[in-house]
Amino acid sequence: MKGSRLMSINIEILYYRNFNFDGKFHLRCIGPDLHKIKRIRYVLRVINARGPKRLDSSTSSSRVDSGLLVDHGCPAILGTDLRHGRFEITASITLTDEQIIQLDLPSDADATITWPTMVIEIQPEETDRRILDRVPLTGASLRVKRSAAPPDPGPRPVYDPLLPVFSGLPDGAADKALPVLLVKFGKDGFASFVADLEPDSRSRLVRLWPNLKQVIQLQPVLSAEEHDDDALAVLHDYYLLAQPASMSSDTFIALLRTLAALDYVESLSFPPAEQEPGNLIAAALAALVATLITGAAVVAGDDAHDDSQPTPDFDALQTYLDAPTASHKGMNIRSVWSKQVTGKGTRVHFSDAGLFARHEDLRGTERLHVISDQPNADPAHGTASVGVLFAQANSFGMNGICHDCELYLYDNRAIDPRNYPRTPADLLRQVRAGDIVAINRQSASIHVLSTYLPSLHERDWWDVCEALTARGAVVVNAAANGSNQSLADKGTTRGHGVDLGQWPYFDDHGDASTILVGACQSWDGKPHQYSNYGYRYRMLNAWGDSVATLGYGNLQDKKGDDRDYTNSYGGTSSATPLVTGALSLIQSYAMRQHHVYLNADQMHLLVMATGYQDATLPLTDVLPMGSRPNVEAALALLDRLLGGGSFRAHDEL
Repeated sequence: MKGSRLMSINIEILYYRNFNFDGKFHLRCIGPDLHKIKRIRYVLRVINARGPKRLDSSTSSSRVDSGLLVDHGCPAILGTDLRHGRFEITASITLTDEQIIQLDLPSDADATITWPTMVIEIQPEETDRRILDRVPLTGASLRVKRSAAPPDPGPRPVYDPLLPVFSGLPDGAADKALPVLLVKFGKDGFASFVADLEPDSRSRLVRLWPNLKQVIQLQPVLSAEEHDDDALAVLHDYYLLAQPASMSSDTFIALLRTLAALDYVESLSFPPAEQEPGNLIAAALAALVATLITGAAVVAGDDAHDDSQPTPDFDALQTYLDAPTASHKGMNIRSVWSKQVTGKGTRVHFSDAGLFARHEDLRGTERLHVISDQPNADPAHGTASVGVLFAQANSFGMNGICHDCELYLYDNRAIDPRNYPRTPADLLRQVRAGDIVAINRQSASIHVLSTYLPSLHERDWWDVCEALTARGAVVVNAAANGSNQSLADKGTTRGHGVDLGQWPYFDDHGDASTILVGACQSWDGKPHQYSNYGYRYRMLNAWGDSVATLGYGNLQDKKGDDRDYTNSYGGTSSATPLVTGALSLIQSYAMRQHHVYLNADQMHLLVMATGYQDATLPLTDVLPMGSRPNVEAALALLDRLLGGGSFRAHDEL
């Protein structure tokens, strides 16, 4: 029995494949009635002259049924070896027992919903088409498409303190124990290491260090249970090594030199202490620029208004949403909002420094999933980033760029029981093809702690980002805010970014298909001098000053933290959520309008081909940090490439 009462469920089933069809169809469900669903059975068929033929099927439990966030939306992947043809997908939705009871159905009723059949036509050219195949590019566009990426000769040598170029202990570590070391083994490398520790192995290791087995202890970053999780495979070969209490720093360094020379050890690194998300130079500049552009800051708080006064609508201050004008260079977002492109259907994973979870402009939605809420060390920073993305569309405060997305929030500093960061494993568990992932976090070389670097500097973060992009996610990292000190011997200048393609203390492990985000000036789109630049593979940019969003309180400062707003968020900290939001809108439209998703390389090519190319170096057309997104133009190009849609030029319709 499939009566009209059953068909009133308020959901939408998304179905999409990659822009280059790889034989996989991705499905999941969105909408306010997800809590009514127990499971969904999906069936894929090919339609040929003899009728539909079944190819694949999958039954997906809901989060309500399993209790697992990974099952939110009943996601599934259906596959085929065919590379073109006409396909159909059917979905049978089983309601929860609670819903069946509420509907008071007869005992013999069929309490399932048969969803309308989804039909997909895959053309032969879809397997190898490219974003740029049918796009006539200008000379400038051709020059800047990979302006930061010359022909790749492979990873350049990195400055590694454990290799022969090592010239001393990490800065400040001479008189104290060294930090815990992160060791990555090659395939089966740990087993080889354990075998070499045995006294009768006659290995070079045991000849040099005959009693090492009794002294050394390596701890895997994954628990035994986690080690069996295929989603975490990229972390299987990582181990933590603490300096033994009985071993001096000089002796430990000598041991590390021995380990670095072993064929089965891929990398050794001292993870730097967690860096602050911003720096004083970038923060001060952002506040100064906001005051110069908008006039003296007017703070609405206890001294100006009673706390009972409602928060005004600050939408007009969000000029980064506008098309570019003479005074500010926005990302052309409002025009796509007007056509209901608001992020619906996309999943955004954002890692930052905390959250004021009860902020008034984040309430009233079940689409915010806080994966880790501790240590919550800098909730103002995290709230500002989340506001850029997700502030709810209402009559007060701000409007997030992709306010209708599903937002998964992670804490950069969350740690697991082994004292290893939680967020890499959490991301590996949750992220699926087509998701947008942003790491708003800074790292540093242990030898130049005064210069901030993107998370990709650390090998484990690089591996995680590469694993996520291999799944089809679009991953972005903050490029970071450059140097706080001038150090001639390190090649740094206070208040200036470093060239990531040249600076020897940035560890370039190769192309992880990840996009770095630099900071540009709001008024002319030129690079902020404090922002890092020059990454060899992919960069985009957005405002590093004057960003109006939630938190901090220099725009409105009410009692507590849940009604505060700012108009001076800045640095690559603000640029990263701005770009993330723009990419989420593009992905949302691709999925819902065209039933495709873009991977990181496809997304970057699209934005480079359509974006604003203002962030040039003086007297050149070189783009050291890529383009600034032009969201409407990106959607228009998608329509042109794929046919149909809401943004094609009138003369093309």
